Amino acid sequence: MPMQDTQHFDIVVIGGGSGLTAAYYAVKDGKSVALITDRPDAIGGTCVNFGCIPTKTLIQSAEVMQTIRSAADFGITLDQSSVNVDFGRIMRDMRRARTDNAAGARQWVEDTMTPFYSRVRFVGDKLLETEDGRRITGDKLFIAAGARADVPPIDGIEQAGYWTNESVLELERRPASLIVVGGGYIGAELGYFFSALGTDVTVINGSPRLLAEDHDVRELFTREFGKQVALVTGRAVQARAEGGNKSVVVEDADGRTTTVSAEHILLAAGRQPNSDALALHQTGVDIDDKGAVQVDDTLRTRHPDIYAYGDIIGQAMFKHTSSYEGELAYRNSQGGAETVTYRANPHAVFSHPQIGAVGLTEAQCRDQGLDYATARVDYADIAKGKIVGAPPGFAKLIVERGSDRILGFHMIGPQAADLVHEVVIAMNAGGTAGLVRDSIHTHPSLPELVRAVFDGTA
Repeated sequence: MPMQDTQHFDIVVIGGGSGLTAAYYAVKDGKSVALITDRPDAIGGTCVNFGCIPTKTLIQSAEVMQTIRSAADFGITLDQSSVNVDFGRIMRDMRRARTDNAAGARQWVEDTMTPFYSRVRFVGDKLLETEDGRRITGDKLFIAAGARADVPPIDGIEQAGYWTNESVLELERRPASLIVVGGGYIGAELGYFFSALGTDVTVINGSPRLLAEDHDVRELFTREFGKQVALVTGRAVQARAEGGNKSVVVEDADGRTTTVSAEHILLAAGRQPNSDALALHQTGVDIDDKGAVQVDDTLRTRHPDIYAYGDIIGQAMFKHTSSYEGELAYRNSQGGAETVTYRANPHAVFSHPQIGAVGLTEAQCRDQGLDYATARVDYADIAKGKIVGAPPGFAKLIVERGSDRILGFHMIGPQAADLVHEVVIAMNAGGTAGLVRDSIHTHPSLPELVRAVFDGTA
């Protein structure tokens, strides 16, 4: 096939997920934009199609089930055996909403920019080539190709078969039992969903404590989540299919092995940046040994006209983070000089208990040699906490001595993912604890827990 002429654009974006952020601001500025993705059916990326939105839709059903199971605590007696879970409908409703969201995003892309639905690779300086030989270049390029589920080196895993966060969303039937390999936020959320709806779940994790949170949060979460699922500590080293079930051999730190069996295996052992097929060396862009694209604090790569952001740079792999990064990267490409900061970048784990956090953990404060003070208040210590049943959970605050600067805030319990935002705003508005401590909070309400823990460092 003869080589086609190179098409030139003001802005070229690789990635149909978080790449939409830079594309949005470019379109808003009247730029010509090329949007490149090899998944036209999944415009919106992981968040819209395989992560945030569909999984939280599923978890809403788990939350309803959790409420039903605790109804007796509030004087409402239900025949629990009569509760029917229409798993197929839950999954179909989720997929229908996902399809609508992706279709709307695709229509916007096709109305406002030039899409290229293909894999691409760099073949020269700022020069991209599609699978069918079309060539694309631009004044400024953005690499936002995301990440995919990491498949750990487990002997026999390919032959045994497994689900990832993507394929598990295609289910029609609830598995009777499930092994989840990985105790991070993906494993904690999907493990909660299946367990709440009646699946026997076993979570395999390398550490005795789940998640990468503040120590106190990890301790409580592991204890409470362990009441809902079986926890096995160690490294998954072998998998095999045996009749109608699958088994995983787990090796602990002392070399002892345990075998766990279930109907299916779900891999939730991390994410791998999608940089390997882009031939980035052809355009002077560096990656690290894990495949993450290397950027400076303005999100620019070693190439002066190429920026990268989102999961592919291997920082905080959250949609809200990549949206922040994408806007900042675009502004910098147009002459700005803003530096990226994750100091007030919140995150949440939508499991049971729920988690919301922002800033440094206590261990990170120690490692940085900071002089800090902490305070901790339980849900059971405030009026609304008692009203909602005094659930296990707390708010923990870390402030710098002398300056009263907020260093970190960690919450575990009902509505933690929402309640953390008051602290995020305070950190961005000056960062001192007095901003929260001196504000009036409605009584009785769960936000009073936030106020109470700030009072604890006065």
